[in-house]
Amino acid sequence: MSDAVLPPGHQSRSGSGGLTRRSFVQGGAALGLLTATGLIGRASAQTKTLPLAGLNLSGLASNNYVENARIGTHYRDITEQHIAAAGACPLFRLPTTAQRFSTGQGGPLNPGYVKQVEDVLNRVAAAGKLAILELHDYMRLPHRVATKSGYRRDGAGRLVGPDGRLVTDPADDAIWQDTYRKGAFLYQGYFDGADDLLKLYEYRVIGTPGCKLYNDAGLPDLWARIVSRFRSHPAIFGWGLMNEPYQGPEKLADGRDLDMAAHWLKTATNTTARIFSRDTQHYVFICGNQFASARLWPELSDALGDIPDPYGRIVYEAHNYLDNDGTGGGAWKDRNEVVKPETGIWMTEPFVEWLRQRRKRGYLGEHGYPEGNQSAQEATRRMLAYLQENNVPSTQWCFGPGWPADDVLGMSRDIDAKSIQVKGNMAAVEPFFKARLADYIPPI
Repeated sequence: MSDAVLPPGHQSRSGSGGLTRRSFVQGGAALGLLTATGLIGRASAQTKTLPLAGLNLSGLASNNYVENARIGTHYRDITEQHIAAAGACPLFRLPTTAQRFSTGQGGPLNPGYVKQVEDVLNRVAAAGKLAILELHDYMRLPHRVATKSGYRRDGAGRLVGPDGRLVTDPADDAIWQDTYRKGAFLYQGYFDGADDLLKLYEYRVIGTPGCKLYNDAGLPDLWARIVSRFRSHPAIFGWGLMNEPYQGPEKLADGRDLDMAAHWLKTATNTTARIFSRDTQHYVFICGNQFASARLWPELSDALGDIPDPYGRIVYEAHNYLDNDGTGGGAWKDRNEVVKPETGIWMTEPFVEWLRQRRKRGYLGEHGYPEGNQSAQEATRRMLAYLQENNVPSTQWCFGPGWPADDVLGMSRDIDAKSIQVKGNMAAVEPFFKARLADYIPPI
């Protein structure tokens, strides 16, 4: 999203890009539509019903730290036009946020946000599509810890301090040193135009003291409420427990580092069991450690394979970006970086082989590349064909409202209320939209 801010420490996925391939206009013709080119490999048998390829559909999870956030201003609604612009895409990964769903540990769901999410799910169902409803909070929720006055936006929208100087980082230590002593946490600064205050937010790990969901029961209880509310909705394909848990600077009370991998294993185990107590029909998607790295999955996420799966509904979720000479991350600092054709295959192979050996279901929840990068497009096409051969579905990052024209991985842009322009980095994934699988377990 153009106004999205990821937790500090997460690699940004913003950059430059253009719009060239096709536009969707309600009531009009689609221009320059991409067509299938025989890349899918083999025809889908009638017994194959599971979607292979889809898109992330963003908007509802942006700016989760903004108090009294307004849809359309701080985060985005997803309209029928956005869903239609995605063409034949059968499956969406739908980022939402625990911060907006939750009214506090053990409390009821926020009815306003529930209605907004339900509206989008209704539109997805009306279009005959499916959605993975996922929480996009990185296992952390923001808590406001300090405020300062005397700040303002200038005519160009830049933040200016009381001394008249531009502020490039509103969470900078120098700004807050006389107001709040920072601890071993991640921080976000935000100038709130509603009350003209500069606010400092401290991100607290879900399931630890000081967080909105402050103990082991917090996330399982929230998910039980979400599942009970939406389990009968025809658009629901599955539940995404949490996006990209990763090791940060957080400390325990005794000064030791908080071990996020161990904490995530415990939380994911408890949350999955709680979901199964409410729903055994839909898939449960469990993200891996350290931004769900596919390349490093066997070293970082092997223990997650021991989470009990009595109903055969767990799907392990990895992410994979082809930039930075095959190390991934998705920042694409050089949007024209040349990617070798087999990069996507060898980066995802450790994850696929782990799935094969452990007889687990798998899913590539995020991948993406810049429009116009032909080498990355070809590497992505080959990666998707490899995943298809191994029964691993995927969703590309990212489609939906709010993406600026120069976002390096954004796949669409709102022109006006009824017109969405679709970027050329749809090219690799679109031919796979009509493919179906019989199972998500890789063949032996």
